[in-house]
Amino acid sequence: MRTWLIHFWEYLRNSYWLIPVIMLFTAIALSYSLLEADAHIDLTMVRGLGWLVFTSSDGARAVLSTIAASTFAAATLTFSVTMVTLSLTSSQFGPRLLRNFLRDPVNQFVFGAFIATFVYCLLIMRGMGVADSRIPSISISLALVFVLTDSILFIGFIHHLTSSIRVERIAFEIGQEFIEAIHRFLPEPYTEDEESSYAPSLPKDTATVIRSEAFGYVQAINHSALISLAENENITIELLFKPGHYVQPGAPIANIWPYVHLKDHIEGPLRACFLLGKQPSGEQDLEFTVRQLVQIAARALSPGINDPFTAMTCIDYLATGLAVIATRQLPEFQIRNEAGRLLLVKNRISFQSLLEACFNGIRQMCANNPPVVIYLLEAFAQLASITQRNADREALALNAKLTLDSTIGQNLLEHDAQAIKQRFERVQQAFALSEEALPTKS
Repeated sequence: MRTWLIHFWEYLRNSYWLIPVIMLFTAIALSYSLLEADAHIDLTMVRGLGWLVFTSSDGARAVLSTIAASTFAAATLTFSVTMVTLSLTSSQFGPRLLRNFLRDPVNQFVFGAFIATFVYCLLIMRGMGVADSRIPSISISLALVFVLTDSILFIGFIHHLTSSIRVERIAFEIGQEFIEAIHRFLPEPYTEDEESSYAPSLPKDTATVIRSEAFGYVQAINHSALISLAENENITIELLFKPGHYVQPGAPIANIWPYVHLKDHIEGPLRACFLLGKQPSGEQDLEFTVRQLVQIAARALSPGINDPFTAMTCIDYLATGLAVIATRQLPEFQIRNEAGRLLLVKNRISFQSLLEACFNGIRQMCANNPPVVIYLLEAFAQLASITQRNADREALALNAKLTLDSTIGQNLLEHDAQAIKQRFERVQQAFALSEEALPTKS
């Protein structure tokens, strides 16, 4: 249940309508409450508040009508400007970034404020038509406060929107989300000297294969339910997919030991633990934000755009995330019960897999772009001085060598090729210096 609630909350956060709808219903409740207050409170009897009283019902209706028309026009303009910005951003940096703009609380709040003010004024005008004996001065005064607030919000919205499409800010926000996801997935700092084996100790006999009946992206997996199922049925489950992967109908999604002839009572509950959707989701996928940064870098390196500095910015934040991962304890991917029996084997989160997700695509696209190659090798040199696990260092050294090999094969000037080789030597020197600084194991 907790997995589905987290996924539902993630869906609400990514939607554009959540905050505007909340503000709309708040405005409806506020309008009826203040109309009721106006029916029982006479401001002319309150000392110092007489200036808030409206003496003309026609003038009050004109004020409310003007506010309603102007705020609705502002809401339309706000939505139009947002859509144009989304269109330009999508074409420049890729459609994956639409999620970041749709979930922006500032955009949602400003749009919701205009819609709420519009509906509030309509309801107050309707209340005046129902009970015309007294003008609702408190309600109208609050409408004036709303329109003044909306004016300030509109100015702030224009500033926020123009600054939010700058590539430096986009990359920073995605990079910050990447680091937050790392701390959520890998909460413990790296302290152990011994490194666990990558190969899971699975049974040797034939496994029962569970196949998917649906298709789509794996958005979330209910691991706690799978552990309970494995404990109750006395079985071992190996997951063949992880969040972010696409599942075809009929594809194997899990293996079960021991072999089960009648598996109907297991298939249904196991398939229900996989939440499939039409698009990836980030609540259990650590590579979700990585793909966004890689997409920006890939578009920047395309011949049509040819913006190496944007690619360098993305490399900075990808390397920052890997630097944090290098200092965190990797989670256990083999789940056992108290007796030591293997219950669940998940897909392992490793530095190598994340390193490849971050830089494989960029490395392949920048092979004939010396400035980006040099910058990438400089990032590897910094990471080489941070990594502590042997497996991490081997993966980093391999990627640095692949970067060098893919570039040297291009038709480069001798000066550029020499600069690239020098950066690769700095990576090797950083490895050597960091090995000397590591404590020796007793």
